[in-house]
Amino acid sequence: MTLRDVDYLRRAVRKKIEKEGLRPFAARTGIPVGQLRSLVEGRAARYTTLASIASVMGLQLYIGRGLRGNPAERGLPSEIAEALRLPSDASVADAVSRIDKDVMASRLREGMSVVQELTDRAAAAAELIPRLAFRELSTTRMVPFAREVRSRADTGEVEFEESAELSIAVAESVLPSWARADRLTCIRAVGRSMEPTVRDGDLVVLDRDRPAPLDAELFAVWTGEGVVVRRLRRAGDRWNLISDNPSHPSRPMGECDRVVGRVAWCGPQAAAHA
Repeated sequence: MTLRDVDYLRRAVRKKIEKEGLRPFAARTGIPVGQLRSLVEGRAARYTTLASIASVMGLQLYIGRGLRGNPAERGLPSEIAEALRLPSDASVADAVSRIDKDVMASRLREGMSVVQELTDRAAAAAELIPRLAFRELSTTRMVPFAREVRSRADTGEVEFEESAELSIAVAESVLPSWARADRLTCIRAVGRSMEPTVRDGDLVVLDRDRPAPLDAELFAVWTGEGVVVRRLRRAGDRWNLISDNPSHPSRPMGECDRVVGRVAWCGPQAAAHA
């Protein structure tokens, strides 16, 4: 892939963003907004990011030796060039011309056809490599990672400070069908109150568009101590914040507690990339 190819992709992405809008296009590609901004501004981008965008836009990326041009102009293997007493830079066309002048070399001509066929097949196989690699990548969802979660002093709104450089790859097979791709955020669990369900340091993927409590389900809740992961239990007209670890106390939800999202997946970082 050349810089010219990347520049073409950047221009195409800019046009798409101007037509669709930044956030809708980001949701469609599964790429965080910050990474898209970095790409169109000319910063370096990872192959996984370029491949995800190219797939959505119906483009094909290829990394390797160029495959264009006349097949007859391709170079010969050195052994064949030597056997035909041709220069080391001779082409397939040169070899065919030499063989045509010598009727005694008809068998070798047939061999050259086989070589040509194998060359074409190898070129076709090389084109498939990026597609196969992207097929594996397409089974994952890139979720932006929030380094910090805070509550605004003026409005009380809970804000997730998502990193423009860091995203977590989560297999789509582990995400529930109700999880909206454009509303997913990843945070890191702290503490042992939810063991063994959620362990200290685990990654937790939230759907921030689903704050409505559901009995016995896991949610992220903003409290005076920050964001915590708890299981919600209904008790009459009230909800309780339940710790799965029996050594940690559970308590009723207070007036200042706020549900900020439903847990779509949780687990160790290694599992997120599996």
